[in-house]
Amino acid sequence: MSRFQLIVYGSIGVIVLGLLLVLTGVIPGLKNTGPAPFTLTVWGIGDDALAWQRLGDTYQKTVLEAATIRYVRKNPASYEAELVNALASGQSPDIFVLEDAWLEKHRDKIKPLPSGRAGYLRETLKTAFPDSISSAIVTDKGELLGTPLVFDTLALFYNRDYLNSANFPNPPQTWGELLEQLKILTTYTEGGTIKRSGIALGTASNVQNAADILLLLMYQSGGRAIETAKRESAIQSPATESALTFYTSFSNPTARTYSWNGAFPLSLEAFAKGDAAMVIGYARDAKRIQALNPQLNFDTAPIPQLDAAEDANRVNYGRFSIFAVSRLSKNVEESWKFLVWLQGREPQKTYSDAVELPPARRELAVSQPPREQLVPFYRQILSARILPAAGGGRLTGIINAMIGAAVNRQLTVSQAISRADQEFNELLRKR
Repeated sequence: MSRFQLIVYGSIGVIVLGLLLVLTGVIPGLKNTGPAPFTLTVWGIGDDALAWQRLGDTYQKTVLEAATIRYVRKNPASYEAELVNALASGQSPDIFVLEDAWLEKHRDKIKPLPSGRAGYLRETLKTAFPDSISSAIVTDKGELLGTPLVFDTLALFYNRDYLNSANFPNPPQTWGELLEQLKILTTYTEGGTIKRSGIALGTASNVQNAADILLLLMYQSGGRAIETAKRESAIQSPATESALTFYTSFSNPTARTYSWNGAFPLSLEAFAKGDAAMVIGYARDAKRIQALNPQLNFDTAPIPQLDAAEDANRVNYGRFSIFAVSRLSKNVEESWKFLVWLQGREPQKTYSDAVELPPARRELAVSQPPREQLVPFYRQILSARILPAAGGGRLTGIINAMIGAAVNRQLTVSQAISRADQEFNELLRKR
């Protein structure tokens, strides 16, 4: 070989060897190592560790290999206090869960996402989630507070054996039908006391979800809890009076609808024990009932309406929670990228199926649930209204106190409503 050929071939060999060393990482150079590995810590309060593991694994494999999602389940009873203390000490997680009743109280702990960042567009959010949720998780500035994963709704649980024995082929679809079935389903002792309740309804002390049920009745009657534009209470109204009178009639011994009183255990326990033919609850309550009595032959149905309303006129009620980014997170941008990814159809379906709760995403309302018992809850997602964010958990307490005052005859229905209206207005003024 000539000297020129040796120089050319030698140069090529050196270049090839250099490229191989760079690409294999032996020496630094052009190799794209990608972002450095990082961990996002998520705090939650549900029995959903397996669901989060699946989501984290999928995100790491299909979106960002550098990301590790670490889920920590907290005790629901101490969660709020632990979250507040964590932020005060600068040790907060990157992402944490907030129930809808906590949004107003803990909003200052959230790092919102402006529209146009991390793939979030305010305009497309309305096509992703029900209107009631979209309006609650977007600020006046168009910023996103967090990502919801499930939207649980109130539905009717009924004992199939009791309805079969009474020759009722179907559960009631309207409140009028429920009152008719109540006459047969409620049984009494020889002394005239209730032996078996037709439906666990009418009090606040031993009816779980009492405040939510009353809000549902208010909404169905055309009322509302808050005048949003003025930020004033709207509790004092004919709709509230109608709803409260109807609700408390189930625990009024002089009413024809009398079927429940304070002597019964908690409503879900009474239903599980067979002491009540029907009860109103959320999808999450199904597992609790099943655990209390695995042999109970029960099913679920849509919440009764005022009349045989068309689907377009149905009014339902739901509760949700969101996962939000902490204002103290050291990984704000990556946390929000992950939460925006969680808004997608597949992550939402993966989570809702794993925890067996209704999904928050709109199009999944007509998808096939993992269990047939969940169908009524799914079908109510789009028509469900929610707890006013401005009221939060304090409003629930005000409504329960209103029910208690009317049931115990401490105040008349009108007086109980007036007091609740004043208390809610005072709360709104403070906020």
